[in-house]
Amino acid sequence: MMARELKLFEKAGIAAKIMVEPSWSNIADGLSWGHLDAAVMFPPLAIMTYLGKRGRPTPLLVAANLSYGGNTIVLRDGALERETAPRLAVVHAYSTHFLLLRQYLLEHCPQAIDCVAIMPPDTMLDALSTGKIDGFCAGPPWGAAAERAGIGRIVGGSSSLRPGHLEKQFVVTEKWAGRYPDEAAQLKTILAGSITQCLDPDKRVAVIDILTRPVRDEGFAFPTEAVETTMPESGYPHAFELHPSKETSIGWIATEMRSLGWINEDDDIHPWM
Repeated sequence: MMARELKLFEKAGIAAKIMVEPSWSNIADGLSWGHLDAAVMFPPLAIMTYLGKRGRPTPLLVAANLSYGGNTIVLRDGALERETAPRLAVVHAYSTHFLLLRQYLLEHCPQAIDCVAIMPPDTMLDALSTGKIDGFCAGPPWGAAAERAGIGRIVGGSSSLRPGHLEKQFVVTEKWAGRYPDEAAQLKTILAGSITQCLDPDKRVAVIDILTRPVRDEGFAFPTEAVETTMPESGYPHAFELHPSKETSIGWIATEMRSLGWINEDDDIHPWM
């Protein structure tokens, strides 16, 4: 989104149309069926899409790593003391969010692992406030928004469970990269420049504007106060991390995916290793 604001795609000769999809499954399906040429994804879903373990095999290339950490686990008070297992939510079954929540629950409430629901993060606050769920794991700014609204508190997340883990990547289909090799080669530079701009304190107002303005105006419609809380210079303890951890990046994710039976030892995931 920042690359579009700065016209970096245009300067590189890339005609980029950014689509806001209603779910992560829509994004994966879009890549698999040719409706999308590239997408922001978390590694587990990208790997499962690449291998064809959630649909048709989809040759993908990792153009850039975009972010590390940032996810938070939010619970309402007393959620783990329920007579029945607490009802928790993540954004997708094949997500870093689920892997983190599972790690937390194995220590605190293992019976709840089988009760995890899937829902878009922008619906989690309403679901939490109305009692449909007792907690969730999601990325910024949703944990901060829940705490500000007084409907839940952050009890853990990336920073406490897997600091520095790989969170979001930009992937492109091999088909698109094969048709436009020069443009594909420029993506890493474009995205790196965008990240630098997003982290520049002088661009704070511009970044907040992109994140909070309506989708119809090419924004994300995130809650303003929560976004301000989670900005890089705010000192927020659960913000995206600026430096990856070699120990807890893709190796941890692949190990967890194998332990869950999502992938096998002989599955080739070389684009991520």
